[in-house]
Amino acid sequence: MIFTLPPIGKEAIPLPHFPTRHQAFIFRACEYIPVEKIARTLGTDTETVRRAMSDMGLQDFAPGNLWMGRGYITIIRRMWHILPYDQLCELLDTDEQSLARLMRDEDFLDVKLSEKPRCDRVRWRELTDTERKRTKEIKGVMQTLDFSGKAPFDFDYPVPRLEFSGEECFDTRMIYAFSGLYRHAFDVNSEDYLPDEQLAAYRDLGINGIWTQGILSQLTEFPFDPAISAGYEKRLERLRAMTERLDQYGIKLYLYLNEPRSMPLAFFEDHPHLQGHVMNGDACLCVSTKEVSDYLRNAVESVCRAAPKLGGFFTITRSENLTNCYSHAGEAGQPCSCPRCREKTVGEVISHTIRCIQEGTHRVDPRIKVFAWSWRWNSHSEEIIRHLPKGVILLSQSELDMPFEIGGVKGNVLDYSMSIVGPGELAKKEWAVAREVGLEVGAKVQINTTWEASTIPAIPVSPSIRAHMERLRNENVRHLLLSWTLGGYPSRNIAAAATYFYQSCYAENGEGSPTEAENRFSEAFSEFPFHIQTLYLGPQNAGPSNLLFESPTGYKATMTCFAYDDLEAWRSIYPVDTFELQFEHLCETWKRGLDRLDEGSDSEMAVMAKGAYCLFASSLNQIRFIRARDEGRYADAARAAEDELDISMKMLSLMNQNAAIGYEAANHYYFSKNQLAEKILNCLYMIRRFQAVP
Repeated sequence: MIFTLPPIGKEAIPLPHFPTRHQAFIFRACEYIPVEKIARTLGTDTETVRRAMSDMGLQDFAPGNLWMGRGYITIIRRMWHILPYDQLCELLDTDEQSLARLMRDEDFLDVKLSEKPRCDRVRWRELTDTERKRTKEIKGVMQTLDFSGKAPFDFDYPVPRLEFSGEECFDTRMIYAFSGLYRHAFDVNSEDYLPDEQLAAYRDLGINGIWTQGILSQLTEFPFDPAISAGYEKRLERLRAMTERLDQYGIKLYLYLNEPRSMPLAFFEDHPHLQGHVMNGDACLCVSTKEVSDYLRNAVESVCRAAPKLGGFFTITRSENLTNCYSHAGEAGQPCSCPRCREKTVGEVISHTIRCIQEGTHRVDPRIKVFAWSWRWNSHSEEIIRHLPKGVILLSQSELDMPFEIGGVKGNVLDYSMSIVGPGELAKKEWAVAREVGLEVGAKVQINTTWEASTIPAIPVSPSIRAHMERLRNENVRHLLLSWTLGGYPSRNIAAAATYFYQSCYAENGEGSPTEAENRFSEAFSEFPFHIQTLYLGPQNAGPSNLLFESPTGYKATMTCFAYDDLEAWRSIYPVDTFELQFEHLCETWKRGLDRLDEGSDSEMAVMAKGAYCLFASSLNQIRFIRARDEGRYADAARAAEDELDISMKMLSLMNQNAAIGYEAANHYYFSKNQLAEKILNCLYMIRRFQAVP
């Protein structure tokens, strides 16, 4: 099977805060990669690399294989503008085909990264006298920085044990495991990434379900090309072992199915009768064929028989992935090219896909739950719901169709909002139609964090969380998907939501009750310039780890990955003055909340609040820097860089206190300690450059 890597684009962005590119590579790699592998990539010896590290004031992080197993996405992101594909594969001990497949299956990583910058091979060379002088300056800065405290992935879960009584108000309360492995969840034992301490914390918070991605061709034999499924037996064993392990904590495992996965057109040379809708060099495995329908039923049945303690599945049938023939067709200007499915309605094809999955589960146990998520059903929503088989649970994102006006700009929320509290009108309409046809309903929400500030694992806005939960309970929603891949941190936020899980919940010392500081944070958060484009492309996720650039890069921001300096994309529907002003309002009010914290407090809530402020203040600094740079106001650009330097130092200190800062399961560490150290070097360089400009 042929998979393709993102195409090569324009030249990589210069990194002038480093004397040489090979030093930039060493600086970035040493935190994640053993010295021996760095030396091999550079074509030199380990002693030379260690000397180069010492010359820059870098410590020996001695990472072992930790990052290769649990932080490989961080490595790929950090090397994207440094290494060409061949050296990147060498560094990762893989080949281009395997890397391409990883990017395809790892929650759209290929889309998030976008085009690969053009990079020359990096090789070791001796420094010039000028480069040695600049290297000495870097060492001087690095020696002032503190990297002590919590090590990466050393997560703590100091949650209160809540006491629940009375009837359940929400039957299903599932969340994504904070340290979950999206693509590789069954390639290793669950104990390797999901510790007992995390499971105990979920149990104590009333969580009764954990979800992860399931790819059927990796869990059962793919009948059309068994080679694709190599190793599925072992993965299925690990899945079963995981369900039994979770069962000890009263937790069920749910698999997210995005099926049937499309195939490259070359696949259909041997299977032309299976080909459905064609798009961008791939084609759907058509669910209107008996063979594909049987594949879905049989594969799901096999999973359920192998893991009888499985809680169930939830489906997304119109996602970014090409799956059924109407997953990307059926809207205006997007006709379906499948000769079978174009004679059917969107509702018929989507509901048939879900029905096949449900039939596979019912062959084993009708109590296994199947959720149908209405994501991107759009104008077809009611038709699809009315076609759904009995027993399926309709899942809608709670924020669907919430109008807002922020800074005089009007818009509508569709998903991923914590700053604007749901549920929305369209979600309510979908639930009403589902109840009319006899289906139970569920809500997908974000109660910890979202793309408004994803690298802070628990944004401390419990008043908003409580308001949302109360409204869902009043809507008689019975099932909760409490997070996407971001938002699974066992936290005070979940404790606040958990007070609504049962008729009664007791928390010692009132843990989870809103504080005056959190009231201010919720008030401040309502000023966030919300728009889905800002959430995906804006600077508020990378925060102070996003570099400042001396001149426009010309690079376009990419989805939840690289913000670059693409202010035009960041601001989405907001005029640039309004966009900047909203971050000013947000930061000013958030600061008033920080002033209400006990001085020197290092509680979870205080650390998260300070971290969120760093993300928002950094976003404001970056907006001001780019505008000043592009308008020739160089003194203002230098002042923005000085403020950004201070914020970067503060965020580094917070990472020393809590290893969860900067981590998000689908991107691994969005930023790490040494990445913030690079930003500090970057700020100092920009301050000197812009202060020197008359």
